[in-house]
Amino acid sequence: MKDEILKRELWDMTRNVTTALQAILGPVMEAHGLTAMQGRVLSAVKECDDVNVGTISKILDVCGSNASNMCKKLEKDGFIIRKRSKEDERVVELLLTEKGESVLGRINNELKERYGAVLKDMDDEKFDSIIKGITALNELLEDFEKSISNQE
Repeated sequence: MKDEILKRELWDMTRNVTTALQAILGPVMEAHGLTAMQGRVLSAVKECDDVNVGTISKILDVCGSNASNMCKKLEKDGFIIRKRSKEDERVVELLLTEKGESVLGRINNELKERYGAVLKDMDDEKFDSIIKGITALNELLEDFEKSISNQE
């Protein structure tokens, strides 16, 4: 029974969430010259300590060469700086530039303007329920990943 629900509903729901997030965030990112993925990279660089291309690859769940290419493009466009680690030259560390910081600030302000009222009107109980549900989903997916690793 649970496997049928997983197939029928969970996959559909996650696809719907991804599609909705793209529809909500995509136009805001594009207005600032970024794709949604590039915006995610900039956010990750801002939020993580000692972030590198490998970290970005894991966060976005893309192969290393794709993450590297995205970071090269963001560097070319002036949003980040890429530099080799002094400890391990294979590691490419990432830093936001002033332009990157500025565009993230503008994006966050625009998102607050567009959607802040919706969040403000949502009661805390419903918001907490959403966060708990997403957390539970992530835990389930981690269990799936562990199960796969144990089978190998």
